[in-house]
Amino acid sequence: MPRLDLRTVGTVLLDMDGTLVDSDASVERAWTTWAREYGVPAEAVLAHAHGNPADRTVRLLLPGLDDDAAVAAAGRQLALQYDDLSDVTAAAGAHDLLAALDRLGLSWAVVTSADTRLAKARLHAAGIDPPLLITIDDVRAGKPDPEGYLRAAALLGADPAACLVVEDSAPGLAAGRAAGMRTAALRGLDGDLNLPDLGRLAHLLHRSRVRPWWRDAVGYQVYLPSFGDGTGDGWGDLAGVTAHLDHLVRLGVDVVWLTPFFRSPMRDHGYDIADHREVDPSFGGEAALRELLAQAHRRGMRVIGDLVVNHTSDAHPWFTAAASSRANPYRDYYVWRDPAPDGGPPNNWLSHFGGPAWTFSPATGQYHLHLFRPEQPDLNWRNPALAAEVDSIIEYWLARGLDGFRVDTAAYLVKDAGLRDNPPLPEGVLAPVRGVTADWRRQDHRHDIHQPDVHAVHERWRRIADRHDALLVGEVYELDPVRLARFTEGERLHSTFWFGLVETGWDRERIDTMVEAAVAASPRLSWVQGNHDRSRAVTRYGGGAAGRRRSLALHVLMALLPGTMWLYQGEELGLDDGHVPPGHGADPLGAADPEQSRDVARTPMPWRPGRGLGFTTGRPWLPEGGRTGADTVEGQADDPASHLNAVIRLLAARRGLAHLLAETDEATRTDLGAPVTAYRRGRLWAVANLGDEPAAEIHLPAPAVFDSADPAVTVDRPRPGPVRPAPGQALLLAAL
Repeated sequence: MPRLDLRTVGTVLLDMDGTLVDSDASVERAWTTWAREYGVPAEAVLAHAHGNPADRTVRLLLPGLDDDAAVAAAGRQLALQYDDLSDVTAAAGAHDLLAALDRLGLSWAVVTSADTRLAKARLHAAGIDPPLLITIDDVRAGKPDPEGYLRAAALLGADPAACLVVEDSAPGLAAGRAAGMRTAALRGLDGDLNLPDLGRLAHLLHRSRVRPWWRDAVGYQVYLPSFGDGTGDGWGDLAGVTAHLDHLVRLGVDVVWLTPFFRSPMRDHGYDIADHREVDPSFGGEAALRELLAQAHRRGMRVIGDLVVNHTSDAHPWFTAAASSRANPYRDYYVWRDPAPDGGPPNNWLSHFGGPAWTFSPATGQYHLHLFRPEQPDLNWRNPALAAEVDSIIEYWLARGLDGFRVDTAAYLVKDAGLRDNPPLPEGVLAPVRGVTADWRRQDHRHDIHQPDVHAVHERWRRIADRHDALLVGEVYELDPVRLARFTEGERLHSTFWFGLVETGWDRERIDTMVEAAVAASPRLSWVQGNHDRSRAVTRYGGGAAGRRRSLALHVLMALLPGTMWLYQGEELGLDDGHVPPGHGADPLGAADPEQSRDVARTPMPWRPGRGLGFTTGRPWLPEGGRTGADTVEGQADDPASHLNAVIRLLAARRGLAHLLAETDEATRTDLGAPVTAYRRGRLWAVANLGDEPAAEIHLPAPAVFDSADPAVTVDRPRPGPVRPAPGQALLLAAL
């Protein structure tokens, strides 16, 4: 099913009971009393009553009644409801939605199967005054007849195809579909869009039309092998992601990045692709991807893949053909060179995994280039045929429902045309990027990566992506934010990850300086603390409770800064590095250099206590990491003070402030008269104590709407007044 494009919605038509108004308790009391009076089991009554007019429910439950008795029975039921409005309130997110509709200039109405007297009473009790109210008194038949929704559209002058019906009952959804309208469903029902509450719809409507959907979005990286196992074989897969989408919705995620799911021999766990157009069977195949995309889109989430085209697997048909003969048409898809005069590699370039970046092929008498493993030969991006082939791959997946790509090694694609040697760095100086072998860090990588010609490749892809309203976010390991920003200039990549917070331990002054420079460089960066290639942020920031507080404080800053905010799976739980005993790892980089092993960040996602941690019913491909019940989603879900619920509150506050975030992309460092880190963005502030001592008292410039140390503070319950931030405490402030 294609993703619902909310930009096409001009009118929102809302059911009342259970959708816009929370009247469940009063409805159930009324029907339970009625059931007792008429000798009908209450369970049977409640199973049919919701979303149906009283007279229809009465005739269904008591078919033997004559017309006068049925009218009297229905009248009695309504009388019970008229008399009980004591706990009728607006449904969760209702006022947020109505405020968003007004800000966006979208028309709306209420269409209900209740009668006019009851509808007005309940809406008044909930503080809602609709511009148009259609009740059972205005139509000849109730839902699932489409008449009510069609009448509302006609009175509003709206095209039914531009209407979105929001319902919490099967008859209501059927009425919307019969009217030719798109549907949004609550209570676990299926519509074109499935909602946990109306606040989610407010957020999605705002994101669809105020600015590009990826700006100020919340992204989430899924490392597929370790997120969720849907088959019990111990290996994460696409079905495992689908099973946990509601966790991501509750968290507040807008876009999910999936690590590579393409066919692969898995020597580098999917980053060695053997077929760019086929889903690997170990991840569930094509059907599993279609289902994941459909379910994610129904929840209003976008899904991006991982575009790995610096290299392929040596099992790729392109390479097997290219390696067979110098005359093969695919030969120039890769980089081949004759040996140096001494018979060795053509130049001094090195592999990330250790040793030369060249492997000799006796069959053809030449070396092939590989900046990663020998089984991952680099593609030749100076070949127009290769560029056209990758264009078609991008088109292929965007047409099938992917919403964009994270571009792997985005700055590596194009190499120096002359393949000149890299100069060595001065003695004692190492390149700053970690997670690679020490030999690699001793070179100045002037000719093998970050060539200026790479921007033309990105510009080519951008034209394709923009036709599909898709996102391209680059993995560019450039820590200088000014140089990094060049990758997003003009019509290049939409965004790039800035890895300053990934490539550092806890050093408050360094972090302050780096973040300030990155904020000044570009409003289109992607903010990230960790990923599948590095030790987890909590561990790098000191470990334990201190590391969790520091990581959360930085997430508060990231929540305010312009760009896209990303979480790596498990960061919402405050996970530190998993424990992987010697001899039980799987990372090829770790095999080359145990100190650089990435396994500690890749241990299985802990969903619930017990064997397998809810990740698998089988034996996991990596050890579980030494997690406890307190590390799991289930173990933290009911604790208001847990790291998980702090992140959920933070992202909920950010959603509630989305209209203020959209007012400006300018964020500036602010002095609040105390040794805290503070940024202002329009009417919003983020304040964090990154030090090890309590800060001096601060008189807040606006009320706090999030406080990492106080679960009671929300956008609906702001807290004014002074505060003395403890170490690691962070706040969002808003002048509402």
